[in-house]
Amino acid sequence: MDEPSIEIWDLDIIDEVQPCVVLGGIAEMKKKKGKKASIKYKEGSHRDSVLGLAWNKFYRNVLASASADKQVKIWDVATGKCTITMEHHTDKVQAVAWNYFAHQVLLSGSFDHSVVLKDGRVSSHSGYKWTVTADVESLAWDPHTEHSFVVSLEDGTVKGFDIRAATSSSTSESKPSFTLHAHDKAVCAISYNPSAPNLLATGSTDKMVKLWDVSNNQPSCISSRNPKAGAVFSVSFSEDNPFLLAIGGSKGTLEVWDTSYDAAVAQRFGSYIKKSRTHTWVLTWLN
Repeated sequence: MDEPSIEIWDLDIIDEVQPCVVLGGIAEMKKKKGKKASIKYKEGSHRDSVLGLAWNKFYRNVLASASADKQVKIWDVATGKCTITMEHHTDKVQAVAWNYFAHQVLLSGSFDHSVVLKDGRVSSHSGYKWTVTADVESLAWDPHTEHSFVVSLEDGTVKGFDIRAATSSSTSESKPSFTLHAHDKAVCAISYNPSAPNLLATGSTDKMVKLWDVSNNQPSCISSRNPKAGAVFSVSFSEDNPFLLAIGGSKGTLEVWDTSYDAAVAQRFGSYIKKSRTHTWVLTWLN
């Protein structure tokens, strides 16, 4: 997004032309001849582009945002107001992610080469900080354990961390659980499979999408493909059909990869594929 506002759309309304809620944004802009425009922002708004968003899956009215203004904000979508503003980064904040188990715990990743964990219930919480080797592109909590997360970087690497190894209240020098040299260029997106533990997808500006088995913190690439989407900016496994992977790239088209038909995936994660297909059949029958 190029503007500091966040638009919320109601997909139940067909052909809607306006968002149902707008969080923050520009309230007024005055242009004076020969001078820089004077901008007045809405109360609580970001002051620069919004680069990352994360819904809280437990508290459905809570949304976290990351911005080029170096801030992380927590919003109450029901009221349209910013409830907490955090300023613990020194450069653009690219990504935010809520923990699946401890619902108030939030990760943020920045161009300042750091990942910070904060407790959203306490704005003064000093948090934990991990230093990484390049700009942060994306973050993902492991949905199968509350202790682990992965971070993807501009230098093509993916690092895994265990928060139990954090050694102080402010800065952790603990080594990553693993470092994966995943791609030749920036790893813009990562996604854990919600059904099969240790199955991780990565997407990169090198135009490739790869699937990894990260069992025992020893990642191995089990499949890769060029989806012809251009530079890959987004990958995401489906919550309802866990082995469907959505892929978005610079060509502006959406690709879908049914990873359950990949031989290596079927060999390693076949039991989870059978469960997901049974679940999908039951849902289809019930509907």
